Order: sequence, then structure tokens, then C-alpha cells
Amino acid sequence: MEIKYKDQNVSGFKSGTKQNISEQYIMPDMKVGVELHRMHYRSVKSSWHFPMHEHPMYEINLVTSGKQHFTVNDHTYLLEAGDLIIIRPGEMHASSGVKDGQEGFTYFCLHFNMDDKWLLPYFEDTTEVYYHAKSKLARKTRPFLDRLMRYTQEQRLSFVDQMHLHAIIFETLGSVVSCLEQVKVEVSPISDRTFQIAHQIANQIELLISQPHYFDDGEDSTIRIEEIAESFGFSISYCNKVFKQVFNMSPKQYLTYKKLHESKKLLMQEKYTVEQIALLMGYHDASHFSRQFKKGMGVSPGQYRKRQLYISKQQ
Repeated sequence: MEIKYKDQNVSGFKSGTKQNISEQYIMPDMKVGVELHRMHYRSVKSSWHFPMHEHPMYEINLVTSGKQHFTVNDHTYLLEAGDLIIIRPGEMHASSGVKDGQEGFTYFCLHFNMDDKWLLPYFEDTTEVYYHAKSKLARKTRPFLDRLMRYTQEQRLSFVDQMHLHAIIFETLGSVVSCLEQVKVEVSPISDRTFQIAHQIANQIELLISQPHYFDDGEDSTIRIEEIAESFGFSISYCNKVFKQVFNMSPKQYLTYKKLHESKKLLMQEKYTVEQIALLMGYHDASHFSRQFKKGMGVSPGQYRKRQLYISKQQ
């Protein structure tokens, strides 16, 4: 954080201040944001179903009564009261009722986006998506999810309500991460320094993506990763090693992942044309953007937008 003094001639202030401090505790600068995209509490019949789809958001699905079939990446889970599912961005999933004479089921669904640097290190080390009602993660998050459910019944939210809502979401995510962190520590303990360096590299990669003159042709992206490594005084091999320890992918793979993820988010907003999104993401032209997007998603940007907007209207 940069400090500007009223008196421009101030000198020796820092050293003098340090001499008069006997003890202090300082947290580093931190910027963490969360975007709430959709949250609903719904009771449906056993014949209800929602087709296979994916989206660029995290999702938490909690069953409060009845039974629900939930399919994630071709694996179907049977959810009962208290069970929950956590979906990562881009994971294909579908849900339906269980036709066994039941009246149906009630569920709560939360869609959100958060800076991937904070969530990816925890989600990348586990393949779990289903958490039984008696699991530690489900038990720790349930009180916060219950509080969020009550907000869905409010017709209008004041600014104070919105602040409280965001606070509860952070508490929810905090409980999720704390449970996943224990698994991560058991699997592969990572030092604070390694974690910090990996996050610094991730910050620089995201800065590259935000620059309007950034272009993603393979050789150029490799050169830019090397420039990041050089700016920190590390070799490219050391940066790759540290980054992969935390994010389970190389810096170059993270760059590709972030560009695809950001492109998907922009395509969800009708105010941007495909050409504008191509420019915002630093591609030479819309054709180049479309080829790269289809390579990663299997469909063109236009097809992806049409499908996502249709799904959004059905929910």
C-alpha cells in the first residue's frame, strides 16, 4: 500500500517509527471477492428433471427433504435430506426426482464465482463432489446454508441485507475450505512460502490477461511466463514446480484455463458481442477467439452463449 504524506519533506520517519515499536502483527494486503449469481430454494415433484449442462460458476446443491438424483460427470448420486453436492466451474451435471412413489423433494441451490486463486488449490486436490449429511463438510456448512435459505424468501433486500448475505456466503465458503484444507494437508502439506510464490505468479498471469495488448499465440504466452519467472528472480522450471504444487497445473495451463473461464463469463452477458469479447480477451480477431474457444469447449462461442442463456431462463 502506497502512502502519500502531506509534508513532502518528511524524511527518516519510517526508521524513527520502527525504533519506537516494541511489538506488532501485520497481515499482508488481501483482495478477495465473491459474486452471487443465483440462489433458489425450490420444492418440485418427483417427475421434475433438469438436463445435463455446465456453467462457469461454482454451485452448491443441498437437499432439505425427499430424494434427488444428481449426476456429475457421468456418475449419478442419490441425495437425501442433508446431503449436498459441490460443482466446480465447467463440470457437466444434471438432476431429477426419484420416481419411487415419493411426493418429490425440496432443495437449495447456490451459484457463485470467486477468485480461483483461493479455491482452486483446495478443489484440485480432491475429486469428491458428494458429501453425506453426516460428513464434516455438510455438518459445518449446513447452519450457514440455512441462513442463506431464509434470504430467498425476501422480496427485497436492503443494502445492509446484502452485506449480511455476502458475509454469510464468505462464512459458508470458509467452512468448505477449512474441511478441504485438512484433506490437502494430509495429502501434500505445502509451505506458506510456496503458497505465497504460487499466488504471486497467478496474480501476474491475471494481470497479463487484463492487458488490452495481450495476445495468446502459443510462443508468446510461453515467453510471457518466462518474463514472470525472471521478474521474481526464479527459473522457469522452479516457477512451474512451485505453481504445480499449489494449483496442480502449470502456469501456462492456468493462463489457458483463466482465459477460457473469463470468456465463458463474458458470453453469459448479452451486452457483449463475440467480437467485443475476442478483443477484451486479447485475441487478434473473432475467428482466432472462436477457434481457441471451440478447441477448449467443443462448441463455438455463439453456440455456448445460446445454450447457456436458454438454461438460465429455465432455472
